This record gives sequence, C-alpha cells and structure tokens, in this order.
Amino acid sequence: MEIIVIGGGISGLATGLTLVRAGQRVRLWARELSPHTTSDVAAALWYPYLVQPEAKVKAWGRVAYDQFQADLADPARGVIWQPGFLEAVPHRLADDELPAWRTEVTNFRRADPAELPAGFADGYCFDAPVIDMSIYLPYLLATFQAEGGVIEGERTIRDFAEAFAVAPVVVNCAGLGARELAQDAAVYAVRGQVVRIRPTGFRRALSADNGSLGLVYVIPRIHDIVLGGISTERDEHRAIVPEQTTSILARCQQFAPALGPISSQDILNVACGLRPARTGGVRVAYERVAPDRHLLHNYGHGGAGVTLSWGCAAEIARMVQQIAA
Repeated sequence: MEIIVIGGGISGLATGLTLVRAGQRVRLWARELSPHTTSDVAAALWYPYLVQPEAKVKAWGRVAYDQFQADLADPARGVIWQPGFLEAVPHRLADDELPAWRTEVTNFRRADPAELPAGFADGYCFDAPVIDMSIYLPYLLATFQAEGGVIEGERTIRDFAEAFAVAPVVVNCAGLGARELAQDAAVYAVRGQVVRIRPTGFRRALSADNGSLGLVYVIPRIHDIVLGGISTERDEHRAIVPEQTTSILARCQQFAPALGPISSQDILNVACGLRPARTGGVRVAYERVAPDRHLLHNYGHGGAGVTLSWGCAAEIARMVQQIAA
C-alpha cells in the first residue's frame, strides 16, 4: 500500500519506519528535517511531560521505553541509560499523586530525602533512557531510507488533497503544523528554550516542574549537558531570549550545585523550540474521508514527542493494517 507520512520530526520518522517495517511503501514529506526540527531541540529524556490522556500515554510510553532500551545495543544510535533519574517535588506526595506510568519503568521508587535538592520535600526516581537527537534523528533518516522509505524534504503541504493525489493513505504527523493542515484549533504551541553546555563530570539527570525555581532540569547526554527550561503556553516567539538563558543557568546551578561554575566558554549553544501541545491530549485517530482515501492523525504530543514516539507509531501501524485487511 502506498502511504504518505507528513512530518520530519521524531513522530514522522518513527511512524514512517514502523510502516516500512510492516511492509508498506512509504514516502515521507517534510517541510524540515534534522537538524532543523523541533525534535532536535528536545533534551529527550523519556518522561511523559505535558501530555494526556493518561491511560494511553502509559501504554504508548511503554512501547517507546522498550524500543529505546533495545537501541542501547548500538552505541551509534545515541541512546544512553540514566539510572535513578530524579523528579523533585516541593510537597509531600500522596500515593495517588504518583504517576500512573510508574509500573511501566524499571526501578521506580520514592526519592530518599538525602538526595533531594534544597527546597524540595519529596520526589521519585526511575531508570530512563536519554536520547541524543543530534545522533538519533540522522540514524532514523538513514535507516528509513536504507529499508526502502523515500524522503521528500523541504516540501510544504497546505491541503491533504496534495498527498491523496499520490497515495490513498495519508498519515498526519505535522506537529504544530497540524493546526492549519487539519484545521484543529485545539493545537497550540508551548515555547521552550534550553542551554547546552560542555560535559562537566556531572552525571545525574534531575528535574522539577512546580517548585520555587519553576521548570528546571539538568540532563547529561553523550557530548553535552542540557539545561532547562522554559515552558510558556501559546508563545510562538522563536528567537533566543538572553535573559532566559541567564535565568536557566542560575536556576540550574541552584538546583544542582554540583554542576559547578559555568562560564560563557562552557556554553556550546542555546536553542529554542515550540512544543506542539493540544487541548484534549494527543490525537491518534482515523478518518475515512472518501471510499478510497484514508487519513490518519498522530500529533499533539506536547513535551512528550520522544517519549510516545514508537508507541503512537505502532498504533498508526495497527490502524493501517485494519485498512488493508
């Protein structure tokens, strides 16, 4: 079956590769490819952040968790394992406040008080994959093509009819672009900004979202440490804000003093991206727009595009299989 996948970020690439491996003939149309996608900006630690619905997130996330764990076998894919990632919380957590997905990860536990940053009363830890997108996305691109997929980059699509003129099945993984393409007013941007610094020897990944420091995270990767963050809803300002860079550095050093001093020479780069969030949660859905035209949607992943990538891709592949049956 001929299929057009729209979108060159992690959702589009994971979906395209999953479909190719299911025996489909797939072309991927992308306005942008790595290193110019929103996915390239992600710190990309597996963590269901800023995303709903909870039950589906749990199932989709587990599929991706297992895939990234399998990716560890090939160092060229850019995936490393982070034992004991810490999410710190300013108040004592009730049992029903613990995440529903905790049963899907290894070594989930409550944080020991001695490992909590100053100003935090509770938290939890679990083992998590960290994916360096500057390595992983090129790996997916190369693998997709090597296994028979076709890439048509720098291609802007304004109407699904353009894709249906080529193939009977179209998969919309357009991220923020789905707002116009699918005419979905529920889609909105959540702006993020990160600072990447050279490795300092600090190896513990940790994060907090609702304490006095706001959103703050420190994610060591293979060749850098990602410091964040910023999360401003319905903000589509793409330029770097120097004051936010200064704030990120100060908050991360307060959150993780063991980072040590950070000079301007330690900063590798600063990046900004627009997370494609959606009121009502992720949309993975099927529409039969004509007897011989099948439209599938896979967008609205918010801050969890990497975390849900392979799970949502597998869901799309199941839908395509039903169409072909």
